[in-house]
Amino acid sequence: FQITSHEWSAPFLQPVDVVGLQLDDYHKIITKPMDFSTIQNKMEGKDGTKYKSVREIYSDVRLIFTNAMTYNDEHHDVHIMAKLLLEKFEEKWLQLLPKVENEERKQQVEPNDVPTTDTSPEDAIAKLAKDTDDEVGPLMDCYSFYCCVGID
Repeated sequence: FQITSHEWSAPFLQPVDVVGLQLDDYHKIITKPMDFSTIQNKMEGKDGTKYKSVREIYSDVRLIFTNAMTYNDEHHDVHIMAKLLLEKFEEKWLQLLPKVENEERKQQVEPNDVPTTDTSPEDAIAKLAKDTDDEVGPLMDCYSFYCCVGID
């Protein structure tokens, strides 16, 4: 099951329609809006930005849900949906974190070390995704992370 396919994911797939929803105070409360389409664009290098690490993707996915919980009252449907999806996302992240940390250690090159491979960080992240696929599902493919976070 994928996070963007979850029945409650719709409010988080595209940027908040501030004008259409008449949310005049949205940008005063939410200083860094985020949504899954923006994450996808950043993964693809659109808009001149690109993620440098898996942790940046993780941070932006969290931001989607924390923004929704910040803006909406705790009894609002969007707040409740964001809270549940964030909890599920965090559960999956904790399962993956040891592999992420291991890959980060591999990527750190000491000043006197000579790299033994031409693996780019993107390739290393993709390899990490492949290696963890059997254990925690399709959670970390660098180019489809935003839609492939498994939700039970």
